[in-house]
Amino acid sequence: MPLGENDGETIFLSPPSWDCGWYWGFGYIGNINRHYHIDGLSKGKNIHDGMIEHFGDSLRIRPSDVWTFAELMQTFYNLKEAAEVLGRGGSYSTTNPCASVIMNKEETARINNDVFPAIFDEIYKILERNANNESLFSKLVSLNIKGDTGKVVKFMKENNINTDDLKSIVGISQHDYSGIHSYYWKEYHANKAVKA
Repeated sequence: MPLGENDGETIFLSPPSWDCGWYWGFGYIGNINRHYHIDGLSKGKNIHDGMIEHFGDSLRIRPSDVWTFAELMQTFYNLKEAAEVLGRGGSYSTTNPCASVIMNKEETARINNDVFPAIFDEIYKILERNANNESLFSKLVSLNIKGDTGKVVKFMKENNINTDDLKSIVGISQHDYSGIHSYYWKEYHANKAVKA
């Protein structure tokens, strides 16, 4: 799925793959000309900031989803390393004298068979939710031009568009943002009070 553009080229996220019969390959991004990893964007920063810097305005993930996407990616990388250490009984630099204490095949299997598929599912939910942003944002701007803030907020809720996303939508002015933001949260708190 495309994540955005860099140097005029569309950059895709490759799907997860079970590699060499013992570990998950994931986080590979690029295209026919380029191949690299999402965690490589985080040199000296976190994945969130690395993605923002790398893709700029072309990033196809809404601002309200970028932190969650980055969290899931970082969790994948951390757990991948943990699963490898637990599966091998060490870091594989040399024979680890504590290998028998470190090795945990059950936990390695749980991470590989249960945790990673759940992480992949959540990542793809974010990507699928963001696949039509351009069209959704265009419809939102069109509704806003008609001046019915209630319909704008209803459309936002139906399409999981958060107020954080409004600032990135071309065609929504600061004035529009303030009005929509106020209406959205006024309605949110009113509904919360009714449910309580």
